[in-house]
Amino acid sequence: MRVLLLGANGFLGRFVADRLLADPAVHLTALGRGDDADVRFDLAGGSPGALTRFLDAVHPGVVVNCAGATRGNARDLTRHNTVAVATVCEALRRSG
Repeated sequence: MRVLLLGANGFLGRFVADRLLADPAVHLTALGRGDDADVRFDLAGGSPGALTRFLDAVHPGVVVNCAGATRGNARDLTRHNTVAVATVCEALRRSG
């Protein structure tokens, strides 16, 4: 199963990545803002078009969203927790 993990570098994402990597049936692609992600992408600032092209290339069967923020001002929290999800949803819609 092809799995795309969003927020792979975060608190929750690291644990989810470890569990998914332990399953030999899972082909994991980790997307995050950190250097150890397979693909570096800022969901809050990236374009749906760029993410759509990436999704078209990767063809994930499952998308797991662990991306988000728990600290910051209201504007940053909205951007990281709401705008980022909207970007992902739009990219998934475009990708089919």
